[in-house]
Amino acid sequence: MTPRTRLCGTLLALLAHGQPAGSAPPPAEPGGGPLTVCLAEANPPFSASSLPDGGIDAELARAVARQLGREVRLTWVTIPNRGGLGKALAQNLAGGACALFAGIPESGGPNEDLAEKRLAASTPYLETGYVLVGARKPVRSLDDARRLGRIGVVTATPADLYLFQQHLHRLPYGNNGALLAALADGSVDAAALWQPALAEARRLGQASASDGLALPEAGRTRFVFALRHGDPALLADVNAAVDRLRSDGRLDAILRAHGLAP
Repeated sequence: MTPRTRLCGTLLALLAHGQPAGSAPPPAEPGGGPLTVCLAEANPPFSASSLPDGGIDAELARAVARQLGREVRLTWVTIPNRGGLGKALAQNLAGGACALFAGIPESGGPNEDLAEKRLAASTPYLETGYVLVGARKPVRSLDDARRLGRIGVVTATPADLYLFQQHLHRLPYGNNGALLAALADGSVDAAALWQPALAEARRLGQASASDGLALPEAGRTRFVFALRHGDPALLADVNAAVDRLRSDGRLDAILRAHGLAP
């Protein structure tokens, strides 16, 4: 077999079977090129193309890119029903559609999707959780909640488990929308709400601006950027940018503008 024939055979095999196992990931973006960032579509207040500024993650992506002296290119991703976030990460990071994927949650430890797909995580830029909000008057303590009686909560959530452990009278709801409606019409005296869902409801005028009682014991979730393991320089740059934005107050300003107090 001639060298030319062998070469043709090799090319045909690659076309037929795709990239061979163990081959290198897509190359990292050059330092001066646009910073491509994937964002989950329709996930306010974190990200949504329908929001004027794109949401928290879009604002932060722009701020990080400015810190790095680069333009930003946002890519909106619809999270598939089958495969969920893990599939979206594999398709868009491993596939080379973007260098960063914003808004990746970590609850109680590293995100399993990142570990499974050998992806890296930035330093967390947001930590949030549940708050207890009264229907007619503020809830200042768990004793206040016990006196109120009916406390709505989305079933099978960390807040649901926490209220059960505190022996509070829980009324279960299927989702945040139903719980917010119950809070508005007085079907519950108070509600244990996911803080980002409450912030979005306030933006839409569907919830009052009254303060809530933070429930840190109900579990906290941190949010990070995900990126390929093969780009440690970008990871270091992004971590440094997030740290600078936190230290000078710009990160806090972005969060507050979207209804999430740091």
